[in-house]
Amino acid sequence: MSQRSVVSWTAMITAYAQHGQAEDALRLFDEMQIEGIEPNHYTFSGVVKACSSLAALEFGRHVHDLVIRTGFQSDVVVMNALVDMYAKCGCVGSARQVFDKMLEKNAVSWNTMIAGYCQKGDVGEALKLFWQISKPDIISWNVMIAGFAQNELEDEALRLFCQMREVGMKPDKFTFASVLRACAGLVALEHGKKIHAYIILTGFESDVSGITALVDMYAKCTSLDDASKLFNKMSKEAVDANSMMVGLCGQNWHTDGVMELEIQTLKSKVVSWNAMIAGYSQNGYGEEALKLFRQMQQENLELDHFTFGSVLRACSSLLTLESGKQVHAHIIKTGNEADVIVGSALVDMYAKCKVMVDACKAFEMLSNRDTITWTTIIVGCIQHGWNKAALQHIKKMVQGGMKPDQFTIASALNVCANLAALEQGKQFHAHFIVSGFESDDVLGSALVDMYSKCGSIVDAHMVADEMHSRNVVPQIAKVGGGTQHGLGDVVVRSALIDMYSKCGNIENAYKVFGKMHKRDVVSWTAMIAGLAQHGRGMEAIQLFQKMLSSGMKPNQITFVGVLSACSHGGLVDQGYYYFDCMGREYGIIPRAEHYSCMVDLLGRAGYLEEAANFIAKMPVEPDASVWGTLLGACMVHGNIVLGKHAAECLLELKQDASTYVILANIYAAEGQWADAAKVRNMMRERGIKKQPGCSWIEIKNKIHTFVAGDMAHLQSDKICAMLDSMVGRIKQAGCGPNTEFLLHDLE
Repeated sequence: MSQRSVVSWTAMITAYAQHGQAEDALRLFDEMQIEGIEPNHYTFSGVVKACSSLAALEFGRHVHDLVIRTGFQSDVVVMNALVDMYAKCGCVGSARQVFDKMLEKNAVSWNTMIAGYCQKGDVGEALKLFWQISKPDIISWNVMIAGFAQNELEDEALRLFCQMREVGMKPDKFTFASVLRACAGLVALEHGKKIHAYIILTGFESDVSGITALVDMYAKCTSLDDASKLFNKMSKEAVDANSMMVGLCGQNWHTDGVMELEIQTLKSKVVSWNAMIAGYSQNGYGEEALKLFRQMQQENLELDHFTFGSVLRACSSLLTLESGKQVHAHIIKTGNEADVIVGSALVDMYAKCKVMVDACKAFEMLSNRDTITWTTIIVGCIQHGWNKAALQHIKKMVQGGMKPDQFTIASALNVCANLAALEQGKQFHAHFIVSGFESDDVLGSALVDMYSKCGSIVDAHMVADEMHSRNVVPQIAKVGGGTQHGLGDVVVRSALIDMYSKCGNIENAYKVFGKMHKRDVVSWTAMIAGLAQHGRGMEAIQLFQKMLSSGMKPNQITFVGVLSACSHGGLVDQGYYYFDCMGREYGIIPRAEHYSCMVDLLGRAGYLEEAANFIAKMPVEPDASVWGTLLGACMVHGNIVLGKHAAECLLELKQDASTYVILANIYAAEGQWADAAKVRNMMRERGIKKQPGCSWIEIKNKIHTFVAGDMAHLQSDKICAMLDSMVGRIKQAGCGPNTEFLLHDLE
């Protein structure tokens, strides 16, 4: 164009802003100013919208100055855009200043300011503004209800929805979407069903966004049958809609409008698929989630970061590494690898599938990391025994300015407990106080555990006493809308029982348990498990009977303690009885740890063939813990044949160096030297090496590490001399090592 007027400039700037090309809109606005074209109120509205999209605060402030200089501060449309821009840039204070100075305010002004407060999390201030509106319109109600739902104040969202209906305001599809989100957050299935009925009554059932919200609500409320029915109905209607759109195109309807309708339908369809996949993943139906993911691929639907995050969680729960790798390949192909949600899910998937090298690679690929990402890699390292690596990640996280949450700090305390790093644990304790988490019961329990494992019983008791004194004040503890007085006391004392049991002081554990006025299933279970660990099986069983007599129902963990008690006490018949009554009387389906306890019970008693028959009759495939338990029993009782079978089965499930070594030594003990050599060659070919034994101790804030065969420590001569002296005393006492199945280093 040879002559470009303010109208043509404004048309281009507005078009760029509305079609996701905000940077081009700002560039064009700069060019417009250079050419000396005076902007009008439409120009300002468009360019401020572009600033909002980019969160370009400084550019927005510059535009605001121009608005004032050119006299457009009385234009309500421009001022509304400025309020929105400041709010979206996180400057709610500046937004409020603009709002308060407006000479004229319309419904958009009020709704924009209310939305700004909700986005910032200041729902109280938003509600004050809301009640100042003489006649709130449907948008005002929707903004406020959505604000409550988004800020996890679901009860308030539902309450406001009821008030909305009482004043005669009819809800629309946006209202229903927010209210259903609130029901999902509360896991309030019955409320959700009532809303569903109301949606049908008001004729919104066919709305795609409404069905999507319903699918999400039912899935999050674990009602997957209802979610699946709606999802399948929606898929069928989508096929019919596609046919209709093809017909419209054939009848020469406006093609752009049809295409826009198709795009919106596809977007809603993707959201519903994501909701269904997430529902399956979160409720333990990983196979169904993967099946839906593959169907999405077949239908060429756009896979986004929500899709990948949910399907990776399914892979994590199923421990399906190959499927996880295939999903990872699609993530790379679609360019989503750097997304923080996807990256965190990748780290978690690889960590749970025990491929920490790939977990670390996925972590390093992320340029932006949030608290969840850091906590995921830290927990992964801890679970795989990489305690020093976990500690390094925690330090890097803090040094990088990231504020750890209570889960991260709990992980840090766990690392210190595993390393017996008392001084570093104290540093994290200090950080925990500075971060404002000193009243967190979960972290308090983690501190008690850390101090006890580091041998600092006095500090452990001080933390426990502080927690106890804090919880005697009724108004202090509030969890999920309020807790009964005394709950915190139960948590603290249960942690103390566990601490004393693990420190070998079962008498003190019993004293703490005896003084408890109120006991929950955790405290009963902690005491039963403590007695079992100390070989006092009969006492543990007697305590379990008292628990039942008190009316307290046992859970899965309780039965692990009971079966362990039977195992340590050699109570085979009682073990069988309690294993059977788990399902018969309490409806508890035995898990891997229960089967492992039974195998341990039979193995300790020398009933190895019976243990093998028990494994053969298991309704599920035995896992590594079951075969490992049988292998250990075979080593103790010298059953080479059965031990060989257990080791071979274990290797099919878990490529562990110690299992290879045991199997090779079993072959050697039986004189099968060729098979022993074959196992050694397999280890070399697969690059598997037996890690030398390692231990450590912290003295004066310094960790001393000792590795088998390593003489690098400065005081190794004195240490070896002391060990020789101790071994001599052991021999004088008539004790000696059992070398029949000595684990030789094959390398």
